[in-house]
Amino acid sequence: MIKKLFLAVAVVFFTSSMFSQNFEKGDKALNVGIGLGWGSYATSLTPIPSFNASFEAGIVDIPNVGVIGVGGFGGFRFSPYTGGVYTNTIIAARGVFHFQFFDTGNFDLYAGIHTGFGFSSWNYTDDFFDSTNSYFVDDVFAGARWMKNDKFGFFAELGYGISYLKAGIALKF
Repeated sequence: MIKKLFLAVAVVFFTSSMFSQNFEKGDKALNVGIGLGWGSYATSLTPIPSFNASFEAGIVDIPNVGVIGVGGFGGFRFSPYTGGVYTNTIIAARGVFHFQFFDTGNFDLYAGIHTGFGFSSWNYTDDFFDSTNSYFVDDVFAGARWMKNDKFGFFAELGYGISYLKAGIALKF
């Protein structure tokens, strides 16, 4: 029974990935995930993953080279520490180049930039000193999507932004 179940799962796993495609002009993708790794305050904060989502649409096809996509990014990080709570929110535009000048199979390899605004706050439990800050966001990142089929897959990105590593699910429509 276990062998049959394993065989059925393996068949679905491998055949579902045979029909996926790279990112193309007109495609739309949504990434939803968590992030690990932070900037300069990492040692004093409780390591709770950030939450992030990004959306993009393929708008320009460069034959035999790649596709340019544009969209948006949103991220949120919350972390308690001794004496208070730190929060950080980022809202940014997203420009992405999807590499297609070599065969990547089910992988969509890309690199891009985020530019937008961030809002952070330090809220202390003793109400002695609270601080809020807004700042300009500029982020360079590289990532990959592994599409299991034409609609569903996984993504991972390395960059700065809300966290150094972002990973989660990818939906393409």
